[in-house]
Amino acid sequence: MNEHGPDTAREATSPAERPEDRPSAAVTGDSYVDELRQMVELVERGDLQSLDHLVALLHAHDLAKLFVILPRALWPDVIARLDIGRISDLMEELPDHLRDDLAEHLLHEQLRKAIGEMASDDAADVLADLPAALARDLIEALPRQDRREVEALLKYPEDSAGGLMQLELLAVPDTHTVADAIETARANADEVGTFHFVYVVDLRHRLVGVLNLGALLLAPPEQPIAELMQRDVHTVGPEVDQEQVARLFRRYNLVALPVVDRRGRLLGRILHDDIVDVLEEEADEDMMHMAGAAVFEPELVYTDQVLKIASVRLPWLLATLAGLTVPALLVSAFQISFPAMMTLVPFIPVVGAMGGNIGAQSSTIIVRGFATGRVDLGNLGHFLRKELIVGLLMGLACGALVAVVATLWRGDPRLSVTVAVSMLVAMATAAMLGVLVPYFFRLIRIDPAIAAGPLVTTINDTTAISIYYLAALVLVGR
Repeated sequence: MNEHGPDTAREATSPAERPEDRPSAAVTGDSYVDELRQMVELVERGDLQSLDHLVALLHAHDLAKLFVILPRALWPDVIARLDIGRISDLMEELPDHLRDDLAEHLLHEQLRKAIGEMASDDAADVLADLPAALARDLIEALPRQDRREVEALLKYPEDSAGGLMQLELLAVPDTHTVADAIETARANADEVGTFHFVYVVDLRHRLVGVLNLGALLLAPPEQPIAELMQRDVHTVGPEVDQEQVARLFRRYNLVALPVVDRRGRLLGRILHDDIVDVLEEEADEDMMHMAGAAVFEPELVYTDQVLKIASVRLPWLLATLAGLTVPALLVSAFQISFPAMMTLVPFIPVVGAMGGNIGAQSSTIIVRGFATGRVDLGNLGHFLRKELIVGLLMGLACGALVAVVATLWRGDPRLSVTVAVSMLVAMATAAMLGVLVPYFFRLIRIDPAIAAGPLVTTINDTTAISIYYLAALVLVGR
């Protein structure tokens, strides 16, 4: 496929050659409010010349951001000002759930040409977001080679290395000389687009090495590339999850990563710009889980489908509500067990909240560690000890402070000691649970980010109030 999409053309040419990448006076901030107002006014006035100028100034990413908030009724007026290349870039940059909406405003031929402008990985991503019947028609309309590429990529899960890779790359046989490799690069540059390395394969198309472009250009023309190539190459299989791929890019500061099958045959490559999208997607997913949403679907978060939004978020809130019945019963038990010392009751939410807060902090740190690769199942003891010490220190400080408050308020030493001891034990316990619960979810192959939300907070609230109740029984008595 033609590699004119944002992930390739912008890297292949210099800023001076790319008008869309020049600093734009039209973009003044992340909110896009001024640009939206300006665009709406131009459409309503019918000032097409100024509208063309505004659209030309906008980078494809900024234009996509405007389309998210632009009234749908005005979409056709703006789309009419876009050529095929800009439509292609816009489709790549739009959120997944809006690509179908954009497709409804385009002719079939416009869609086909826009898909043909994209790199194979971007084309597969866009087609996967379109209705199945429309996607199939578009695939059938593509040239044979492009169709084979897209169909090959669509076989892989979207969140796998195979779903991220593009098939356009530069590969040369290991029998070539430097001059042969340079000639091959020149002959295929337009089709491949951006390339940072030349991959070297054997007769069975197995990856045997990689050539740095700088080294290739500086080497003598007659030198065999087998003497020049680097044989230690980081690779990944097509079935590997995108999170693991992102870790490889981050760990080894990669620009591109070749994808090979089980026999070592070169299938495609993943570029760094796709990993930026992965990191953003994973961060969004983790944040939604931490907020208590069991499933992250952008169209169920950023649109007006209120019933679907409620159905996604309600299960975890109901689970939290069920868990909160235990603290409610414990409050009732306080009133029954300590009728002569009701001064214990006002401190129940204080102890519970502090336990829940420190537990949430610990679990968030662990979940973040899982995501970045700094935490794994092999270093449980280290993080458990560390969080226990931190919990004890913070519990000691908070317990001492609340004991002073209790003494000044009620002047009862038993109350002060009970609250202080409860706070210390509850916060230390909550810190450990904040480590153990995400580890447990990880062991049973459930996303540990789920545990960083209401679940951990509810467990720690219950545990903290239970500790407070037991401490009161021991130190105060019935």
